[in-house]
Amino acid sequence: MSQTISVSTTMGEQGFRDFAVFDAFHHRKAWLRPAVFAAIMLAFAAVCLSQLGKRPGAGLLAAVLAIVGIGLPASYFYSFFRSVSRQIKQMHLPRAFYRVELADTGIAVWMYGQQDKPEPTSRHAWDSFYCAYRTDNAVYLYVEKEKAYLLNDRMEVVWKFLAGILPKEKLHDCRKG
Repeated sequence: MSQTISVSTTMGEQGFRDFAVFDAFHHRKAWLRPAVFAAIMLAFAAVCLSQLGKRPGAGLLAAVLAIVGIGLPASYFYSFFRSVSRQIKQMHLPRAFYRVELADTGIAVWMYGQQDKPEPTSRHAWDSFYCAYRTDNAVYLYVEKEKAYLLNDRMEVVWKFLAGILPKEKLHDCRKG
């Protein structure tokens, strides 16, 4: 049985923000390095605090380490969210992005403005497909580790189709509840 599912993606501000946060902090785990850095710096600050009264300047060094340990990760997260807000303004959302066709052979993508062309902008075979995530508001198709397509329409149909095509280890259901 050959089945083709066509989904057009129109992205709004909240959809883009949700995807950017999901991609950075869930898929790529970009929160991990700042958290480890903060933990290390705070551990050093704790060691310095244990030396209060025994070593001169231990309190000052503990304060500096704690400020750096909290300040740098905080500035990283602030920069990330500010960058996402800037991108949203530059992209003039909401707007149409692309049309994705899922078939037994793979994924075909037509970028906005090229949907009328007979040949897609790009094709991706299932055997080289990286993974798919299902959230409450979208399905994220990672055709490569760093390249994804967001589908925010017909999500149940798409997820059911993917469950029939892809191995279970490539499907990640992240819905709450």
